[in-house]
Amino acid sequence: MDTDSYIAFLVVSALLVVIDAVIITISGRKYLSDDDHPGASLAASWLTTTLFTLIVLGLVALISTLDLPIDGVLQKTVTKLGIVLLLLAVAHAITMSVLTRYRGEERQEHLVDELAEERRGHARKPSVTRSIERDEPYSAM
Repeated sequence: MDTDSYIAFLVVSALLVVIDAVIITISGRKYLSDDDHPGASLAASWLTTTLFTLIVLGLVALISTLDLPIDGVLQKTVTKLGIVLLLLAVAHAITMSVLTRYRGEERQEHLVDELAEERRGHARKPSVTRSIERDEPYSAM
C-alpha cells in the first residue's frame, strides 16, 4: 500500500468513526435522557462514546498495518475499509447494548425510588374513614 492510499484509508476510516461517534452521542443523549438527572445521561453518553471512539480508532490503526494478500492498491484499500465498516458495525451494536443496559438500570433505580417514596408516604399517613356510629373520623388501622 503506497503512502497516498494509506493516508486516504486512515482519513476515510477516521471520518467514518467520527460520524458514527457523533450519531451515538446525539442519539445516546436522547435515549438516556432523564428529567430527574439530566447530567447523568449526558455523562454516560460521553463516556460511552469516548470508549467507542478509542477502541475503534485503535482497531483502524491495527487494520492499517495489515498486509493483505490481495493484488492492487485500490482492492487492498477497499478490503481494509470493508473490514473497518464491519468492525464499526459490531462496535456500534455493542455500544448500543451498553446504552440499553445503562438505561434499564437507571429505570429500575427510578422505579425503586418511586416505590420507596410511595411506601414512606403511606407509612406516615394512616387511612382515615368515617365512624358509622358517631359520624366522626377514626383510623382504620
